[in-house]
Amino acid sequence: MTRIVCVFITLILGLSGFSQVNLSPNVLSTPFQGDKFKVKTDFDVEGSPLVFDDWKPGEVTLTTGEVFHVDKVNFDGSTSAFIYSKKDTTYQFQDNVRQVRIFNSAYDTASAMVFRNDMLPQQSGFVQVLTKGKITILRKISKSPEGENYSNGIVNNSRKYVLHNEDVAVVDGKVVPFKYNSSDLEELTSDKKTQVVSYVKSNNLKPKKEDDFLKSINFYNSIN
Repeated sequence: MTRIVCVFITLILGLSGFSQVNLSPNVLSTPFQGDKFKVKTDFDVEGSPLVFDDWKPGEVTLTTGEVFHVDKVNFDGSTSAFIYSKKDTTYQFQDNVRQVRIFNSAYDTASAMVFRNDMLPQQSGFVQVLTKGKITILRKISKSPEGENYSNGIVNNSRKYVLHNEDVAVVDGKVVPFKYNSSDLEELTSDKKTQVVSYVKSNNLKPKKEDDFLKSINFYNSIN
């Protein structure tokens, strides 16, 4: 009897040890996985690679379709990766995250910024979705050090993190560079040019303005 009890205890300890060996300390059990992450800072550069000055509340959609709320989310512009903070520890989302929505506040869902990592043809990485349809407008966001540290006693220059946005259109599975102006709007919407021009004029829109340009694209998408 004693021998049987000893064997049973040994078996339990063995299974326990096996579980501990296979449990990664970098993996969160729920609601999604994330690797521990440390923002790379350069002491010779002013600022931070993080895009948002303050951590934002957000909503994460997994590749399975599951949706979870996260209290503190930010975007590392130097690596084009989303990170989140939980209990004073920072994690980077793994590739099981398909979409991230960023809110200005926990209750301001109407003006959410939407980011996806499956919108650029043959490219990976999160981009902001400005409008989606037959013509999809995406924004690539990056933040990198620029300039140099210099002083001659009168003029002082410093190396700083600078934010850059690059907006592109995706049409028929192809990336199309454009500028916010009337000619590029007409070129993108050439198959419905008359209707779009009429919409712009009747609503007193100015395509040089980003918001008016996107309103025009949304109208175009609505009639397609």
